[in-house]
Amino acid sequence: MIRLAVGLVIFLTSLLSIGAKADAPALVPGMTIHKTIYGDAIADAHGMTLYTFDQDKKGKSACGSECADAWIPVAAPRIAKPTGDWSIVEREDGTSQWAFRDKPLYSFTGDQTAGEINGDGADGHWHAVLAQRAFIPSGVMITSSTDFGPTWATTDGRRLYMFIKFVYNAGTNGTARHQKSAPPSACTGDCTQAWKPLIAPADAKAEGDWSLVALDDGTKQWAWKDHPLYMYQREEKPGDTSGEGHWTYIANAGTHWEVANIVQ
Repeated sequence: MIRLAVGLVIFLTSLLSIGAKADAPALVPGMTIHKTIYGDAIADAHGMTLYTFDQDKKGKSACGSECADAWIPVAAPRIAKPTGDWSIVEREDGTSQWAFRDKPLYSFTGDQTAGEINGDGADGHWHAVLAQRAFIPSGVMITSSTDFGPTWATTDGRRLYMFIKFVYNAGTNGTARHQKSAPPSACTGDCTQAWKPLIAPADAKAEGDWSLVALDDGTKQWAWKDHPLYMYQREEKPGDTSGEGHWTYIANAGTHWEVANIVQ
């Protein structure tokens, strides 16, 4: 199956925002910030995303020994001192743990490489920590409930799709090579019976990876990384991905509809 690489890292939904336009917080030694599609995430010195746990109380960790096998408390050095947004929590075993804005911090064993955020949303209680949130249009979210990995969807569960042009290059390794998304006008006539553009508010403005496409009727359509986004009208329930595929071929070129997913 052809998949278009449209992102750098896999990310899940429900990231913790700490202010959309706020200045980046001061960091203590051993902490870093790395870029994600959601914004700037706080990470350890190795670039591993840090998380908070909803069941923790102010200045106290509720993640005990068994929990800590998967969620590793971020150790604070013995000589560390509280400063600014950063404080120190004493754990039940007597070790010290960093806390950010009174929330103890953890790394996740499910993250294998720097920049991954696989723990976000786990059990509904774990959240990756953002220093600054990137722009995402109102009514749009990322969901992980598909076979295609995390994907863009509307907040009511409608999957979002991209219309992709490709050239099948059998002269090399037999795989299709993607070109840019078909122009917005490509989905006209009968196409519009099955595919509905993701309409932007009249006062919407382009920001970050999100841009606007002017449609013939005067409305605007959201596009992500220059790919106009659509909903498949024939899906029966939220979460369906039956719009994936729908291939057309002319000689060695064609088009297909692809779930707007975020892949490495």
